[in-house]
Amino acid sequence: MMKKTVRPGRFHRFANWALRKLFPLILRVRIVGLEHVPGDGPLVVAFNHTSFLDPPLLGAYIPRYLVPIAKAESFSWPVLGWLIRMYDAIPIRRGAVDREALRAAQDVLQRGDGLIVSPEGTRSKTHELLPPRGGLVFLTTRGQATVLPVGISGVGQFWHNFSRLRRTPVTMQIGPPFHFVYERRRPDRRMMAQMAEEAMYRLAMLLPPEQRGPYADLELATTQYIEVHGAN
Repeated sequence: MMKKTVRPGRFHRFANWALRKLFPLILRVRIVGLEHVPGDGPLVVAFNHTSFLDPPLLGAYIPRYLVPIAKAESFSWPVLGWLIRMYDAIPIRRGAVDREALRAAQDVLQRGDGLIVSPEGTRSKTHELLPPRGGLVFLTTRGQATVLPVGISGVGQFWHNFSRLRRTPVTMQIGPPFHFVYERRRPDRRMMAQMAEEAMYRLAMLLPPEQRGPYADLELATTQYIEVHGAN
């Protein structure tokens, strides 16, 4: 039986409110597709990771209680590490199977809340999509969650514009949510790899061509293991 959805704490609500006041001072945020955000149920927000601004943007503008998954090293950073902890983020050790982090993430989904997950597992320095790691598929299939793809573009120019006291145009393109579908009780590694590739193409569809990287040819996209909500 699914546990009751947890309401965000005071700091979480205040932080999102403060970010929505702050961002218009440094960014020109354009959001497309908010109607695709499910109102309830376990959710994994999958995004392309190019900037430290990505998770705060998702938390501030997507109207769900979302818990970020962040690399463990970031929790020790001055100031920012404290903010990450206060934001209920889950620390994960990269390069190893972090069972404690996976259990914490599963608890979030079992409550019916949402996670913020980068399928690439790291920040792209070129701002192009990188090949996926296994976290998105593992968490989503184990937690029977909906995937909400979000493409973020424009943030790569932030520091350039900020140094010149200019606001940076940023677009958050939210795509139709989807589920992974498979006949077995648990997908094997080959199936999970294909699922991850299909998810990356759904993300690439939400980005300008110069950010799609190895997923630039959208004609190669398949939907063998995903079911898009609202698709005919």
